[in-house]
Amino acid sequence: MPDKYELISNQSTPKILEPENSLELKTLLNSAKSNSAISVTEVEISGEHLRLRTNSILRTYYLVSGSLEFEVDGETGIFLNPGDLLTLKQGCEYSLKGDARYLVMNTPAFKDGDDTYLM
Repeated sequence: MPDKYELISNQSTPKILEPENSLELKTLLNSAKSNSAISVTEVEISGEHLRLRTNSILRTYYLVSGSLEFEVDGETGIFLNPGDLLTLKQGCEYSLKGDARYLVMNTPAFKDGDDTYLM
């Protein structure tokens, strides 16, 4: 690997299933590979994600294809179309649903404990 860059192949990244959130994901860039600066995850959802609160400083959703609907801190009807980007700040409570492929970027990089699931 060159010192200045790393090419990460989507095809060689393993899928992780999260049936409780109606999705499968691939962690493309994690904390270890970015010196904790950023994480990037590709997600495919078909259904509804459990309500949660993010403890990341900034979480960004970028919709690649399909459609997503968010509820953020009680505000409903936030719709994303392909090419749209939604940012959520630390402490934000939200849920999402749809049939879509999207990227989630966390700064700093996602680590266990960054999400608190709400019932």
